[in-house]
Amino acid sequence: MMMRKYPVLTKEEGEELRKMRKEAGITIPQIAAYLHTYPSRITEVERGSKGVDPDFLERLKKCYQLIIKYKDI
Repeated sequence: MMMRKYPVLTKEEGEELRKMRKEAGITIPQIAAYLHTYPSRITEVERGSKGVDPDFLERLKKCYQLIIKYKDI
């Protein structure tokens, strides 16, 4: 079985994700539960310590963007 190698985020990209999450006012456990994953996976993505599937990254960003957009309604 072949393992896929996904790209690791740069420090800046990870910080941008963390900033988006905090602006959305959501915790790591909350977003992990929403995306049906482990909190450690979110932490690893934000820190750039493990590669991330581009589809997962896009879902994560879209969640943050929607929460930020509609949180004050």
